[in-house]
Amino acid sequence: MTYGTLDGTLPPKPSPPPHKAQQYDGGTTLPTGQGTYSNDTPFDAPPVPGGSGGGKGTTVDTPSMTVFADNIDKLIAPTQAAAKKLDPISVAPGAFYHADQIRTKVNGLNADDGLKAQYGKVLSDLVQGLGDLRDGVRQLASNYSTLEDANKMTSQDLDTAMQSTNGDFSVLLTDAGGASGGGGA
Repeated sequence: MTYGTLDGTLPPKPSPPPHKAQQYDGGTTLPTGQGTYSNDTPFDAPPVPGGSGGGKGTTVDTPSMTVFADNIDKLIAPTQAAAKKLDPISVAPGAFYHADQIRTKVNGLNADDGLKAQYGKVLSDLVQGLGDLRDGVRQLASNYSTLEDANKMTSQDLDTAMQSTNGDFSVLLTDAGGASGGGGA
């Protein structure tokens, strides 16, 4: 690498390659490397303990429920991190009609709506739903910690523990622009 010449002048900077205009082909996919995310430390779920399954009717394996709740808990932090990654995004493509349309769709008219805000709401809903799911499963596991307790568990107990989760995921669907799945478990 050359830092300068003997007379103290710097060599000229190389110019970037010239821009080549390209025609949009109407495609809706991007080649690899464009907007993709990779994680060098992917999440590996631990093995889940299995129950004997030897009982009549429904059996409850509380260690499996606890591991499931712990695995759900591990999904919350990355979801919160993804939501924070949206904060600095602001599309400013220019000051002509189509550029303004793009900016409005992504940022909203006043930078408080659009796809960015919609995805923020969805990720927030997902965090809430995952937290409620985790808490509901942990509550069930603690309520039915003995075999005698587990034998008394009803489907109504499960529905009650999961009731707030149903609402969380229904809100997620509507915030994403879809229709609510409705109903409970």
